Amino acid sequence: MMTQNAPDPVEGRLDEAIIHVGGMHCAACVARVEKTLQALPGVQEAVVNLATREAQLRFDPARVDTGRFAQALEEAGYVFEGMASLETPGSMEVRVDPEIRFFKNRFIVALILNIPIFLGSMVHPLPHWLGLSPQVTNYLLLILTTPVMFYCGAPFFKGAWQAARRKTADMNSLIALGTAAAYVYSLVATVRPQAFDALAAAADVYYDTSAMIIGFILLGRWLEARARGRASEAIQRLMALAPPTARVRLNGQEQDIPLERVRVGDVIVVRPGEKIAVDGVVLEGASSVDESMLTGESLPVAKAPVDEVWGATLNTTGSLVFRATRVGRDMVLSQIIRLVREAQGSKAPIQRLADRVASVFVPIVMAIAGVTFIVWFAVGPPPVLSQALMNMVAVLIIACPCALGLATPTAVMVGTGRGAEMGIIIRGGEPLERAYALTDVVFDKTGTLTQGKPAVTEVVAYNPWTEAEVLAQVAALEKNSEHPLAAAIVRQAEELQLSLPQVTDFEARPGLGVRARMADQEILAGNPRFLEQAQIPIFYAQPALQRLTQAGRSVILLAVGGHLAGTIAVADTIKPQAPEMIKTLKRMGLRVWMLSGDNTRTALAVAQQLEIKEVLAEVLPADKAAKVADLQRQGRVVAMVGDGINDAPALAQADVGLAVGTGTDVALAAADITLIRDDLTLIPQAVILARKMMRVIRQNLFWAFFYNVVAIPVAAGVFYPFTGWLLSPALAAIAMALSSVTVVSNSLRLRRL
Repeated sequence: MMTQNAPDPVEGRLDEAIIHVGGMHCAACVARVEKTLQALPGVQEAVVNLATREAQLRFDPARVDTGRFAQALEEAGYVFEGMASLETPGSMEVRVDPEIRFFKNRFIVALILNIPIFLGSMVHPLPHWLGLSPQVTNYLLLILTTPVMFYCGAPFFKGAWQAARRKTADMNSLIALGTAAAYVYSLVATVRPQAFDALAAAADVYYDTSAMIIGFILLGRWLEARARGRASEAIQRLMALAPPTARVRLNGQEQDIPLERVRVGDVIVVRPGEKIAVDGVVLEGASSVDESMLTGESLPVAKAPVDEVWGATLNTTGSLVFRATRVGRDMVLSQIIRLVREAQGSKAPIQRLADRVASVFVPIVMAIAGVTFIVWFAVGPPPVLSQALMNMVAVLIIACPCALGLATPTAVMVGTGRGAEMGIIIRGGEPLERAYALTDVVFDKTGTLTQGKPAVTEVVAYNPWTEAEVLAQVAALEKNSEHPLAAAIVRQAEELQLSLPQVTDFEARPGLGVRARMADQEILAGNPRFLEQAQIPIFYAQPALQRLTQAGRSVILLAVGGHLAGTIAVADTIKPQAPEMIKTLKRMGLRVWMLSGDNTRTALAVAQQLEIKEVLAEVLPADKAAKVADLQRQGRVVAMVGDGINDAPALAQADVGLAVGTGTDVALAAADITLIRDDLTLIPQAVILARKMMRVIRQNLFWAFFYNVVAIPVAAGVFYPFTGWLLSPALAAIAMALSSVTVVSNSLRLRRL
């Protein structure tokens, strides 16, 4: 983990950090760690994620010493495994889960010892072939099993002891109690076999049961830790994007400095093939920048002076010199990582049911195990003590609630990570559930479905003029105007590289048009009323005027020397991806609305092109939220799609606010889901991702509950009188381990979206 010199703490300023916590294994552990950290003075919020084994903290550094975090966790029975600041991406360590190696090493030892234990216990003729008496065989099994119990199984017994000291119980308690019961029974049968005579019970040993249970659970923990590592790959890849240093120009010299020392205003040089260190604005040079790692956009983007560049993107062809505008936690990459981490640490409301169940689950299981032992000892077939013990152990082992604690966080972690790679930021579990239930999607028109700025859509020339001449002459008139329609015409002429004629005696008539002289002729450009007031006939332009105005276009007429020369249509054009995106949402069963402040005719014209039937026109910005609320009162679950700034009230009112951004306003968007780039095809992908995430969460929770509902009665022997079914404790350990691995593996399917 990188360390850095921190400034003196300022009273009231909240810092954010990530703490890596070891020793958590179920939902009860999560609640306990959160309670422990939140009890510290100065800690405002602590959110713990079981899947990542991390705690996200917001705290006042002036009131709490960070050393207290480690002390508090150790006192609560957990392991402090390091702390990372969220100041810069470079300080966010790409961390390998230490539990992978920890459980792997203990599993290997358990496996080596379990092989002779299994052979000595299950291959009954083997001791005879080796010339070993039953008593000697039992002592050898005791010697082999003891290291498995107290070295390989030490984490379970340590966790159980710490839980007992806190007068609670968790899954470690179940494992420790079950394996210890079988081990102690076998120990007594080995050392004092005559003790069973009074009970008329056989002095059997079950060393294989204790050793194999611990071995199988260690295997499950190892596989689970590896699967969790794969689940967190997305966030790890994001953290690895930032370069460790930046080449800063100081006093005419270039020098490499650590990323965390870069300050706003520094001038930074980046060469071809290097990563851009921080966000900034280009001062010198021209190049193409590969932004795919940040935005998902596959094609490199051309950059020149005044263009913006983002940290962690790759400079491909030329050298650039840029001024840093955002560093540290303000960088777009830092914002994305922080949003993804917050989302991965959040809890979906559906998880609350699992948490409530898990909080009372272990005591209930212990009670069921106790009842199982008593019933089997009282009315079970001989040998009653052995049967009662084995069935009790099976109940304790199979009921460990690991899968319940992992069901939601693993799916949220994988899904939000995959979303970030696609350019979709989902802010936590609650928006996820609401997105799953969407019925309606409301779009703001301007800037969301349309480009947000007018463009020339059609030029009609009347004999003897050509379209190029009409456009050039109107652009020559309008280049001195600040009207948006004028800017669109001038921009179109520049793109076509037209030569503009010289005009004199320029005169603007507000609300009508402009007048000037070109050579010896008077030239006018404006709306139809302007030309009519100048007594210029426009009758033969009426067909085009009617067609264009019905299509929602703004029309400018050109007259030269008292005669109509041409018509130019200007409109806010539809984004290329919009029509197919609307069709996709409809195929998904969603009702699509368009919300606009434009007049009804213009709004309906755009809606007709997009095949949107539900249109709300002439809506003031302040009234957009009220329109969304009207739909909600009808029982609809509504998503509002806007630019994230002008539409903030409506985005906040909607069940799901979805902001279409450009990457730079990621942290500013008042939305539950933010698209990093302005790509409308991401909208249906975001809904599909939310639906699939919720589907996986429901599958995980269903199978976690179903597994325990079915497995516990089988382990207790409920079906034995009817079917003869009994569950070996070793098989119970396999089933318990596989349940957690299955939940994590099911969540990993989201990576393939």
